[in-house]
Amino acid sequence: MRRLRCAALAAAAALMAPAVPSQQPPPTQQPPPTQQPPPAQQPQVTGVVTGAAGSRIPIAVAPAAPGSSTAGDLVGTIRADLEFTGYFDVLPEERARLVPTDAPATSPPLRDWLSVGADSLLTTRVSAQPGRVSCDATLYDTRSGERVLERRYGGEVDLARRVAHKIADDIVRQLTGQPGISLTRIAYVAKTGAGVKEIFLMDYDGERARRLTRTGTLCLSPAWSPDGEKLAYISFRGREPGIDIVDRNGRITRVPTGGGDLNSAPDWSPDGGLLAYSSNRDGNSEIYVMALATGSERRLSFNASIDSSPCWSPTGREIAFTSGRAGSPQIYIMDESGGNLRRLTFNGDYNDSAAWSPRGDRIAYTSRVNGRFEIFVHDLSRGSAVQITSGPGNKENPRWAPDGRHMVFSSSRSGEYRICTVGADGSNLRELTSGAAAFTPDWSHPG
Repeated sequence: MRRLRCAALAAAAALMAPAVPSQQPPPTQQPPPTQQPPPAQQPQVTGVVTGAAGSRIPIAVAPAAPGSSTAGDLVGTIRADLEFTGYFDVLPEERARLVPTDAPATSPPLRDWLSVGADSLLTTRVSAQPGRVSCDATLYDTRSGERVLERRYGGEVDLARRVAHKIADDIVRQLTGQPGISLTRIAYVAKTGAGVKEIFLMDYDGERARRLTRTGTLCLSPAWSPDGEKLAYISFRGREPGIDIVDRNGRITRVPTGGGDLNSAPDWSPDGGLLAYSSNRDGNSEIYVMALATGSERRLSFNASIDSSPCWSPTGREIAFTSGRAGSPQIYIMDESGGNLRRLTFNGDYNDSAAWSPRGDRIAYTSRVNGRFEIFVHDLSRGSAVQITSGPGNKENPRWAPDGRHMVFSSSRSGEYRICTVGADGSNLRELTSGAAAFTPDWSHPG
């Protein structure tokens, strides 16, 4: 389950954008009718996914000109970004060395690149001036000779990685029609002392990790706003845990929730106007929704068992959440009004932390298997789930990348909890953090 707490500092200054909620007392509401499917409709777990390969675009990234560490780092970052996407087969560097290097960058030997297996070729010309770097990037179709992308990029030298990420994202969009994720970020919680957890940010690939909050207490469960400009999280900086929002200028706003000593797991609606969260203000953990513009709230769940960890669907018309009403934690779905309740998971005695895919066709969640937690993905159209992680340690709190092809989660597979990414098919698992224990990540939307 997601948790939070914070008091941000100047390090937040370049990271998010304004949102100031206002207050209004919550109206009363009667419990909505509920319904539950008969056992015959129970979905089944159909297997364990260990990775699958699809058709990929063969592409080459021409080596950087010798003698420039900036150019080498930039080209290396572009290669890594393209490899991570899963859309491309990036030509190995040893095969790229088979192509003559004496031709000018403006007229590369495209037939030679095609002969070593590259359908597309990226060339770069990098120049660095004091404090700045610029890059002329050209993407060729090696069969037709067409320049399908030709653009100049630039920025401060310390933003060279960002320049590379932008080039990679433009290539993804040009060749696939889909947005890239190289410029996205991952927020997470890391332990910084006894009883102290703070919010950290890092690039999607684990680079440039930086601390966002310095509260000396607990910050939990960060959740990105849809525009990638703000973070909501649970903060213990007051007497009771509440929801704070920090913007890109480092300003913190306390969301005016209606009380309770356990508010947790905030999640933004797709339009950024609402926050769903769980609270025990009425004596039991239930799901609430707040309109940030007015502070008005609605209680959506009414049950004697614990209801928690709400997650909006991409359409904003449904919310998935965890409930113990069947005797053990399971995933349920309800309409955004709280009605039309139906149970999603039936297999396993402990299912939690639902995360809706960007296209709305799948829900990832954590399920306990043989005493440890693994990540499952439920296909809503098929009504079946597959297990995508395995091996030692727990894997918890999955969250989707905005491309719907990757997930981030926390795992104790190495002993201490780390932040990891994995393909949605279970392939290419990577550990992104080291050192202090890290938990409850969330992947930003493209900014």
